[in-house]
Amino acid sequence: MEVYHILDAIEMNIKNSKKVPLSNGKVMIEPDVILDFIDRIRAILPEELDTARLVLTEKERIVKDAFTEAEQYIEDSRFQVARLLDENEITQNARRAGEELIAKAEDVALDIRRDANEYASEILHHAEIVLQKSLEAVNRGRDEINFALKNHDY
Repeated sequence: MEVYHILDAIEMNIKNSKKVPLSNGKVMIEPDVILDFIDRIRAILPEELDTARLVLTEKERIVKDAFTEAEQYIEDSRFQVARLLDENEITQNARRAGEELIAKAEDVALDIRRDANEYASEILHHAEIVLQKSLEAVNRGRDEINFALKNHDY
């Protein structure tokens, strides 16, 4: 992720800056350099958010497809059951087989839905972690810059 590279560059810039004598470890930084880094982060963050949005859209598509497939599976099973029905002994056997087929179809549909939801949850969790780390890094960088500006530590 480009944001992390920029944050690393900010960190290196601060670590490699000249120390202010008698200031308890404070450093002098070039505001233009840090502000340039901030501008680059601002330019990149929308890309990161777009990527997260694409992940969410893909998750929704996968879940929708899984639900559609499950419903189609159930509908196909019901159609097969209806076709098998008749009023004699064969009908009774067919009815039992049909009920078993429907039960199996509902179990398969439930498994498909559960798997789709678990996958979607994992994708969202990953996106949440990535976005949270990016936000924390941006906030740390902003805090360091504000501290430097507040203390006239350029």
